[in-house]
Amino acid sequence: MDGLHSAPHRTGDNMNRSLMHLGVLALLLASACRPSGDAAPAADNARTGTSEIAAEVNGEPISVAELDEWIKEDLFQSRTGKPNELYDLRTQALNAMFEERVLESEAARRGVDVETLIEQETAAQGPITDADVSGWYTENQERLGETEFADIADQIRSFLSQQREKKTREVLLENAELIVRLEPPRAQISVEGPSKGPEDALVTIVEFSDFQCPYCSRVLPTLTQVMERYPEDVRIVYRNFPLPSHQRASAAAEAALCAQEQGKFWAYHDKLFENSRALSDDQLKDHAKKLELDVPAFEQCQSEERFEEQIQNDVREARAAGVTGTPAFFVNGVLLSGARPAADFYRTIDAELERLKPGA
Repeated sequence: MDGLHSAPHRTGDNMNRSLMHLGVLALLLASACRPSGDAAPAADNARTGTSEIAAEVNGEPISVAELDEWIKEDLFQSRTGKPNELYDLRTQALNAMFEERVLESEAARRGVDVETLIEQETAAQGPITDADVSGWYTENQERLGETEFADIADQIRSFLSQQREKKTREVLLENAELIVRLEPPRAQISVEGPSKGPEDALVTIVEFSDFQCPYCSRVLPTLTQVMERYPEDVRIVYRNFPLPSHQRASAAAEAALCAQEQGKFWAYHDKLFENSRALSDDQLKDHAKKLELDVPAFEQCQSEERFEEQIQNDVREARAAGVTGTPAFFVNGVLLSGARPAADFYRTIDAELERLKPGA
């Protein structure tokens, strides 16, 4: 973010500047660190309609819809090569079908179409004011870097408009009932590593993380909320997934496990995330001093790379389970990727407790 600078006001640059600012807003909504060159999984950008033409044969058109119908089995298999991907694809489809049916039913009840229903309900929230736009800019100015308000005001207004429509849909759906009977895939993940929470907890969350990943730092308050909400039912196990693009992540992971030898993993863990730009060898030692570790023993542990094999084993197991970025969480083996909101953890944990508690 800090590297973005406002472009000069040139008419020919309007489109490029608009795309750049939309990219800034998109970055604010990102939730996971990924290896350099790896793109986050995403829906296809080109959502084709049934009338789009893929080719013509002797003047007769072949539509994209006909093409997809022809290859639907292969297309399905290519999109669902892993159990987690298949589950995610089916879950997304279910959510879309659920929303479509509920909105169509409500629109029919009111004697309008779905588009009109959304427009009416969104308009009822009132207009987006200049104060709303400037307020959002002020709240997010630090993350926007040097981007000038005048250059991004229209994009902020568009973003807030989209948020209004999203809220409208959520309100219209909140009283509808959706019972999902799909069983999520479960990875067999070892639960060896620094942990907190009861050893006999019904729900174990295995976290794969990277001390240089900002999203891993961002999710820490959420994990605190989870432990406060389920003090007897949840245990968190920390495992390492240092990304190759983060040059000091592996050294930080080694240092944290050396702190674990002296019973201070979680204090050192917190110190690293609080100082994720201060991870040189001298700074890692300084963190150890501040936490009153036995520094010579700590340095000896580091110099021997005592936990290198353990870290590499964490990485191998994470990759085998489908992890591509950080943070990644396995809730009793069910994968949650990225810095997810607390509600996502609560929903998954509650489902596990309902499944496992006596009488459930």
